[in-house]
Order: sequence, then structure tokens, then C-alpha cells
Amino acid sequence: MKRNERRKLYLTAQCYIMKKKFLSHVLLLSLAFFAACTPFSVQAAAKDDPGAGRLSGTDVPKEFYEDANPSEDGISTLRRYGTFQTYSSFTNTFYNHQDQFAGIPIVNGIDVSEYQKTIDWNSVKASGIDFAFIRVGGRGWGSSGGMYNDSNYAANMQNAIAAGVNVGIYVFSQATTPAEAEEEAQFILDRIGTYNVTMPLILDYEFASGSSNGGRLRNANLSKEDATNVCLAFCKKITTAGYTPMVYANPDMLNNHLNASVISNSYPLWLANYTTNTTYNGVFTYWQYSSAGTVPGIDGKVDMNFYYNAPANCISRAVIPAIDKQNYTEAAITPAVSVIQDRIPLVANQDYTVQYANNVLPGTASITITGINNYYGTRTVTFDIASNVPAMSGITITGRTKNSITLGWTADANAAGYEIYRSNTANGSYEKIITVANSSTTGYTDDNLSSGECYYYQMRMYVINNGNTFYGDYSPVVSSYTKSQYVQMALPKYAVTVYAGATVASNPIGTVKKNVAMQILYRTYDEAGNRWYCVSSDYGNVFVPGYQVKVGKRGKIKTSRVNVRKSRSILSKRLTRLSKNKTVTVLSSKKKHGITWYKVCFKKGSKTYNGYISAAYVKLK
Repeated sequence: MKRNERRKLYLTAQCYIMKKKFLSHVLLLSLAFFAACTPFSVQAAAKDDPGAGRLSGTDVPKEFYEDANPSEDGISTLRRYGTFQTYSSFTNTFYNHQDQFAGIPIVNGIDVSEYQKTIDWNSVKASGIDFAFIRVGGRGWGSSGGMYNDSNYAANMQNAIAAGVNVGIYVFSQATTPAEAEEEAQFILDRIGTYNVTMPLILDYEFASGSSNGGRLRNANLSKEDATNVCLAFCKKITTAGYTPMVYANPDMLNNHLNASVISNSYPLWLANYTTNTTYNGVFTYWQYSSAGTVPGIDGKVDMNFYYNAPANCISRAVIPAIDKQNYTEAAITPAVSVIQDRIPLVANQDYTVQYANNVLPGTASITITGINNYYGTRTVTFDIASNVPAMSGITITGRTKNSITLGWTADANAAGYEIYRSNTANGSYEKIITVANSSTTGYTDDNLSSGECYYYQMRMYVINNGNTFYGDYSPVVSSYTKSQYVQMALPKYAVTVYAGATVASNPIGTVKKNVAMQILYRTYDEAGNRWYCVSSDYGNVFVPGYQVKVGKRGKIKTSRVNVRKSRSILSKRLTRLSKNKTVTVLSSKKKHGITWYKVCFKKGSKTYNGYISAAYVKLK
């Protein structure tokens, strides 16, 4: 091979190598740029971690900072502000403790997950931290709700215990059923192994902060009773395994989404409230007071906790499994009580006594447990007595007009009467509108209603026994809407998603393009009070958020044979003609060449029209 040919081949090879290096650099830079520009929530979505936002400190929900909302039972008037203080060197702040904890030792602790990365537990212990709650994993916030492991769980457990730190374990929950809660309890139990766990096993019950749509728990819209039963299922499973369970929640969750007192009757609560002086009025044993603590041995911020550590022989420490609902029998009801102190069952009349109150009539009964001999202090727990009055069924809508809805039901020979409740949202608060005192009555017309609006109804029957009134459970919800006074149209402001129900948590059905008119059947509201419209579309009857559509005023055609134009001009194409008194929806008005034109939409036969009419031919109603 000649010298020039060899040189040419050499240069060609060098160019090829340089080109590959250049492309590799471009690829690496592109990947780096994509990673840097990808929002945290998208990166975290790979593991579907509902706690990604709060646990990493990038998105702590406001519910953790705000003090407790007033509770429904009026306890909020107590306002348990603390009157004595301690100083936290981990946040450089003084904290007031509620009077209920006066004289009880206060122990410092933390809770950690993989977001704290590698931890020097010897330094943590030396700084004054006596306990740590360690995340074992959690349930994803997506619809599938798969379980996942915390990557640092094993290392944290081994090294914390070796350093002399007492440990408990928590699972980040998104459980929406008792069965899922039991699965999460088993998820912890399967991973305890031989670890010396001396603190509670915890259900971290909160809405997802790592999700863009609130996560599966928020979207489930559980009632207080259903959400409480989820927490109780977890606690019962842990208690049966011989460990102490606990529920973690912020004030919003405890006050507005759970019957917190039902849980704290039997099990300890861990309150998450980032303030120096919590006003939460319920019973709690642990207080997560900050998410921004600084602890030697941990890089970055960490959650800080106080533990109100009552003496070992104080009944206030006991775990008392919840008592199932009892049935009314006309006699005093005295269900057995189980009292477990530090995983050891106590003996009735040897370690404690019990006293029952309000345990004859339906309602809420109480049991006071008092320590004796080697134990002291008292605990009061409650249980429900059911009335045995059946729930009503067979409630139907038998008629409706523009201003009324008529209900029908089957009379019950044992009833003394019926109560009817109404709401303008399916899951909102219901208000009693009437008591029907005649047991043979089988219908009621609710009038003076607004036209074109949906209403939701529940009923319950009551009986009178020896002068006492007992109520049955509420019937399933039935709903209907009043007829509209006129045909009203909704025009999407942009391409909008329509849903199967009046909430974004319901199934999305499809997309309706901008300016494609849909007939409004009725309006309704979600739990937050946001207006929704049920509309007739190519997808059938679906729901659309009110803010995404434009709803015009009602207009009537003044004269016969009025032309509807394609644009604001008498020279533009005529779409159709309308007769006198035809109702149209006027969406906007605009003057052109001295003439005011209305943009209108309406239905004519089976066809929907969008067009323009001179304002002179339309009377606004």
C-alpha cells in the first residue's frame, strides 16, 4: 500500500473515532440536561412513592403546618395550649407542651427513610436521640397501589439498634380498604425478622405529597367511618401479632377524615403538627413537631418528635383493642375488655378494674379502666350500641318538575316515622328537611328547588320504645335533578376532558374540542364546592368542570324567520333560520360595522348550532 493511501485511511479512521466521541458527548449532555430539567415528581414516579414530596422536604403539605380545625363535637372550645416549655436543640426553638402531659418525661426522637441517605447512628445517639421510627416501605399512590421497599430500611434498622437507639417501624399507607391495611401490617411483620423492635409499628396515614393528583387515598373519598375502619384493621392485625400499633396523621386528617377518638380509645396516636404550640384537642402520645430538624450524623433535614413517656405501670400506656359494635337488648351490655401493657396482657381485678356507663340504650357507651395494685391511672374507652332498627331501602324518585322532586318508599309497619335528608353534593353534608311522623306515608314532594340542579337524598326510619327514640341507619343515596326552564348550552374554552362523575377522581371518558357546544342537563357540585355540569355530548351524558366551559345567558327570538349567520355579517353564510320564541344561549356580544351581534348556540332537532344573530332580533331573559 502506498504511503498516501495509508495516510488517507489513517485520517478516515481518526475522523470516525472523533465523530463517535462527539456523538457520545452529545448523548451524555442530552441525558444530563433531561435529568436536570425533569421535575422531582416525574423522577419519583418510577417508584410511585406517595411520600416523595414530604419525606424529601420538597413538598410539605400545608395541613402539617396549620393548627387543628374545630372539631364537630365542640371539643375545640378547650383549646389545649400548653403552659410549660422545653427547648429543642435540634431546631433551636422552644415548644409548649399541653397540660395533659404535665409531669410526664419527654423523650427526643426522629423518623427516617431513604431520603436521609446514609446515617451515622452513633453520632445520632450521642446527640441525645433516644428513638427512631424507620420506614420499611409503602404503598404506591397510583391506582394499582403496589407495595414497595425502602432501600435504606435494613441498614437503618441494623445500625440504629447497634448504636443503642430504640426503634419502631412505619409503613407509608395509601390503603383504601381494611384488607389493604392488613396487607400493609403484614408487610411490616414480614420484615421484622430478629430485629429488637421496642417501639410501635405505625400506619402513616396521609394523602400523597409525591403525586400530582392527590394519590389513591385522597381520590378514594372515603367517609370518616370507612377511613377509621382502615386504620383499625391495621391496628388489630399488629396487636394480634403481639406488637403495639400506632396511627400517624396530621390535624386535618384526624379532624376531617377520621374519627380520631375511636382510634385513640384503643391505640396510641402520633400527631404531625409543625408548630410550637399545637392546639389539637384529641389524645396523642407522640408529637412530630418539625420536619426541619438538624441532627449530627444526618445530612440535611430530618423529622423531629417528642414522646410523652408515661411510666411503665401507668394504664395510660395500655393498648386496649377496639370493641365491636353491640346490639341493643334492653339490658345492660358489658363486653369483655382486653388490656395489654408493653405486650403483656393484664389481668382483670388483679391489675385493673372496669366500670361501664351509658351501656343500656343505643348510642355510645363508655368503659373506665382503673389500675390497681402494681398499676395506676385510668383510661376511658367507648363502644357503640346499635339500635337494631333496620336501614331503609327501596327509596326511589317518582317524579320531578322544574322546581320539585318527589320521593317514594315502602312503609314499614314497625316504624314510628321517617326522616328525610338532602344535600347538593353526593358526598357532602346532609341536612334534615322534614320528619314524616305518619308511618304509613309512602311519599314526599320536595319543592321550592332551583331548576336544572341535582339533589341527593338519604332517609332513615325511627321507632319509639318505652318513650325512647331509636334511629336506623341511613338509606343508600338516591339523586335526581329538576328540569331546566330552557335549553342551556356549554361551550368549552379549550379542549376539555369529560368525566364519568363530578370529580376528577372519576374515570376520564374523552376529550371535547374547543367551541363544540354541549347541552347542559343539570349542574351539581363536588365536595370542595366546585361547580360541575352534566352535559349531553358525543360520549353520552358526562361531567365537565364549570370553570372549563362558558355558559351564556338565555335569549329568545323576537320575530319569525331570523337568520343565523356563520360570522358577524349579513353577507356571511346562513346556517339556519329560527322561529319566534325559540330559546338560544347567548355566549358573547360584539359590535361590527355599527351592528351588535350575539354569538349564540342552540339545538334544533338533533343538531347543535354555533352562529351569530343580530342583537336586534334577540331578547335577553
